Formats: sequence, C-alpha cells, structure tokens
Amino acid sequence: MPFTRRQSLSAVAGAALAPKLLRAQSDKILRIGLGGMPTEKGNAFSNIQTPSILLTGGVFDGLTRMTKSGDIVPWLATAWQALDETTWRFTLRDDVAFSNGEQFDAAAVKFTVDYLSGPGPMTEGLRRDFRFLTGATVIDRTTIDISTSVPTPMLPRYASVLLIVAPEAWRSMGVEQFSITPVGTGPLTVDNWHPAGATLLPNTTSWRPIQFDGVEYIVLKDPSSRFQALMSGAIDAAYQTAPEDIPFIEDEGGSVVSVLDGAAASIMLQFGPEHDTPLRDKRVRHALNHAVDKQTIVDVLLGGQTVVSSQPAVRASFGYDPSLQPFAYDPELALALLKDAGAGDGFAMTILTSGGGTNGQFVVQRVADDLNRVGIRAEVQQRPVMQFLTDFVRGRIDTDAFTLQWGTYPLLDAIQVTNINSCRKTDPWFCDQTIQPVIERAWVETDPIAALALRHQIMGYYRDMAPSIFLHENIAFVGLSPRTRGFDQTFGYIDFEGITLS
Repeated sequence: MPFTRRQSLSAVAGAALAPKLLRAQSDKILRIGLGGMPTEKGNAFSNIQTPSILLTGGVFDGLTRMTKSGDIVPWLATAWQALDETTWRFTLRDDVAFSNGEQFDAAAVKFTVDYLSGPGPMTEGLRRDFRFLTGATVIDRTTIDISTSVPTPMLPRYASVLLIVAPEAWRSMGVEQFSITPVGTGPLTVDNWHPAGATLLPNTTSWRPIQFDGVEYIVLKDPSSRFQALMSGAIDAAYQTAPEDIPFIEDEGGSVVSVLDGAAASIMLQFGPEHDTPLRDKRVRHALNHAVDKQTIVDVLLGGQTVVSSQPAVRASFGYDPSLQPFAYDPELALALLKDAGAGDGFAMTILTSGGGTNGQFVVQRVADDLNRVGIRAEVQQRPVMQFLTDFVRGRIDTDAFTLQWGTYPLLDAIQVTNINSCRKTDPWFCDQTIQPVIERAWVETDPIAALALRHQIMGYYRDMAPSIFLHENIAFVGLSPRTRGFDQTFGYIDFEGITLS
C-alpha cells in the first residue's frame, strides 16, 4: 500500500478506530478527525479559534458572513446601515427558527447583545472582542438597532461572529448546561459529548439544512493517526494533514482542501519589564528574525503553498502594507546584531508551543535549530492546545517565547491583531503605551483613507519592534475521503450545507 512508511503507527490508529470502519462505508455520518475538542464545549461565546469555531459554527449563525475575499454577505441579517457613528440598524430574516422551536427575531439578537455588553466572565473570547457594545433596541420583529460606545465602522464585519443563542433555552439552562446542549439556528444540534469527541445531528428546521445524517468529531491527537484513520476509511476529514501526505491521499481517490485562515504564524517574544532577558534589546529580536530560514520552512514543511510574513497582517486583510519586506535570512547579520547588543556569546531561551498548525511541531523545532546555529540555546516545551490557550488568555505563560497567530480573522482587518497583542488585552504579553493612541484611533476612524494610513503605521511599528519571530501566513490542509464532496471552510466556518457523502 502507498503509506507503508507509516505502518509503525497504523496498528495503534487502526485498533482504536476499527469499529467505526464498517460504519463509515455504509452510513452518511461525516466523521471529522481533530487534534482536540473545545474545553467550553458548545458555548457560543467562548472563542472563535479552532477547534471551537469548527463546532459552534455549525450550531450557531452570525448576522453576516465573510467570504474568502473579505466581502461581507447577508446571513441572519439581510441588510444593514449606519444610522450614526455609534448606531447600526440590521434587518433580519423572517423565516428562521432555533432548533428547539423558538422563533429567531430581533428580541433574540437583543438578548445576545445585552449578554455580551453586560457583566460577565472576560474569559469568554467574544466578550473581549465586543467590548464596544452598549446594547440593542428592538424596532420591530425583524429590525434591530445595535449601539456601541465608540464609532465602530467595522461592526458589519464583527456581526459575522455575533453568534445568536436561543434566549429561553439560555435562561432556563444557564451557561454550563447550555454549553452541553446548545441551541442555535445552524444546521447541526449536539446529540452527545464523549471523551474522544462529540456527535451532532441535523437541525431539521434549519434555514440551511445539511444533506447527510450528522457529524461525528473524533479526537486523534497527532496528524499521523488522523492520516491513518482517513486512509482506512474510519474518518472522512483529517485536519492538519501534512503536505507530504497529499499524494498518498489523492492516489487513494481522496482529495485535499487547503485552508487560509487569515492569520500569520509567529513565535511571540516576552520582554516586558518583568522579564530580565536579552530579548529586551530590539537588535536581539531582529537578530532572531534574521537567524531563521523561513523560506525553507515554507518550501519544505508547508509544501510551498504559502508565503513568509513581513508583518502581523496577512495579504488579504485591510491594512496590510505591501511595502514592508520580510526579514532576510542572514545568519551573519544575526551574529553581528547579537554582538552589538552584548549577546555575542548567546543565551538560553524557552519556546512554548501547543504543536498546532500544519507540521507545527516540526516548524518550531526547525526554528529552534536555526537559533542554535547563532548561539541561542532554544529549548522547545509543549502543552495541550486547550491548556495552552487557557494559559494565554489568563496571562499565565511564563516562558521566554511562545507560538501564537497574528489573527486578522474573521474581519480580515489588520487592526484585529491588537485585541490580544497590545495593551488592549487583559494581562497583555506585549504592551507599549507609545503606539497605543494610534491603535485606538485606528479602531474608530471612519474615513477609509485615514483608517488605512493608521493601519500601515501600526504594521510598520510592529515590524520594526519585532515583538515576534514572524514566520509565515497560515495554511492548513484537510484531507478528505473519496466519498466526501463539497467540503470547504472559510475562516473557521465549515460549509456543512454544501457537503455531500456518496
């Protein structure tokens, strides 16, 4: 068979998934292999990161949806307009119901807005992202005005992740139970959770119904086991497929979808006042960027399918500055900068990673190897992805560096990266008050030309300050079984209604 090079792993994967193999050949359950499941289960407000959004995006809907090109299209809302700088009016669909039979209307949108703008845990990612919300006013059943504390010209973009929950279900169950049995307007409902994943069934009343019998998420922690499960027929979609596995999948009649998520992979460098480290010298941070052969990482570990990053934003985002160039790979320059900074003898540093992303572990290890070549003794440490994310949110990462994305999704707006990578974040890992006034002006600037100029200034600032080792624009590959057709993903949202299983 074409994947004999992985047979040492197949026994483990095959034994674990053998009972599902026979089922997968005859039923129409879409089985998706992931590295982990969301710790907050089906809480619509937990975060918009993978893996949470892969599940919540099938249970809930936002008011709008972003396309791959960054355009805003109607979703639960059919139209929108700015009444003034701090008020937007949305017109809603009149043919949508929640999976429990509750009617979707302006009152349901108001409930969600009031929850996010009211008191509550800041550990909920959407609460942080929607800090500018002040409330909503119901005009009639299909019309609602949403108010903000500051001018928010990008609110229609934000509305794509304003996931609307069923009010009565939320009130009667409370947050904990609702997260276990969530109620939304999407095409899926949660049937059960189990230690190795979750099973979701069709929402038969959804306005965008699916064409198969349900979804089963299966936790397979490493890419090799997901590859084996896909090749055996035990799963239909394998996330974080390695580029080198693509020919083997295609040889067996499968296919591979490439996914750009609007984020740039980086290794963040911690050098605030509480850190006694050579990283506090900008020359050292520049040296680290010059020391890493990022183009080889892209070519060898990512199949040449993406580009090296020059700044926090990705090319498709509003505010990306094409005049900024990536740090050139130049070990000699790196050594010279380290010497000028008084770190010519090198130093030790720790890099924490969750191992996520396409060939994520190999990318980080390659970075560490390159740093070692210029005298930086880099040690890679790893934590499970959800523990890693929880520790980041709560400001508990204490290593010298850690892997993270500069994320512009779901808005495709460069300013989005400042929510968690500036003084705007609670317990920030990086905070420089000198640039903060520019960041705050950029968030509220309504003139497109001025807004773009402010974003370019911020991108140039981050590139010069180099608070991270800028790596590459994210790309991921999803391996698909021969029977799976129409699978696509846009900024975390799987197009469930477009999928068919033969």
